[in-house]
Amino acid sequence: MSTSAQDMTRPSTISRLNRVSGICLVLGGITFIAGGATHPGDSGEGNKVQQLHEMLVQPSWYPSHSLLLLSMGLFAAGIFAISRRGDLGESMATATKVVAGIGALATVGMAAHLFAALEADSLAAGQPTTISTIQTWNETITDTLWALSIVFLAVAGGLTRTVGNRITLIIGLAGGLAFALASATIAFTDRFDPLFPLGSLIGVWAAAVGVMATTRR
Repeated sequence: MSTSAQDMTRPSTISRLNRVSGICLVLGGITFIAGGATHPGDSGEGNKVQQLHEMLVQPSWYPSHSLLLLSMGLFAAGIFAISRRGDLGESMATATKVVAGIGALATVGMAAHLFAALEADSLAAGQPTTISTIQTWNETITDTLWALSIVFLAVAGGLTRTVGNRITLIIGLAGGLAFALASATIAFTDRFDPLFPLGSLIGVWAAAVGVMATTRR
């Protein structure tokens, strides 16, 4: 074992990484729930472009998506800190790095989502534009992939008890699948939009896992 590998498996190093990951995930979970709760809604009338325009021009767009952007970054940082622990095993270490990478991609995607409101006027006519097309693919692909990666981490981490336990597994699984289904279909149908509040369970999962990490010995 190399010196660097030995350093990563020292109890003091693992304890420090647990604290970092725990704090990031608790804060990430709280901001995720807050961002979702303040997310602007639409009247449900008109086509999808008109509904998007209706949300973009609401005052709550920037505060809500700033919280979600911060949340995505905290999730990625927290999960990356978990991946640096030396007690995960090779498979889980690799898996958490992949999930952290997807989280970084989702953070970039959320930044684009946040500033899409700058081009709200271009959607006023209700016709698809480059902005609305990018929004569609960003949300349906990036957000869905991120939610599914959280599902994977919640299940794998819960079963191995390296990230949460079997109770948090259920919370993360339910929240992640709900958020993934709602995100994947939002550009095409309103049918699954009511699942977004259930998707806030991702934040509950993160907060619970974060508390467990900070108290792990």
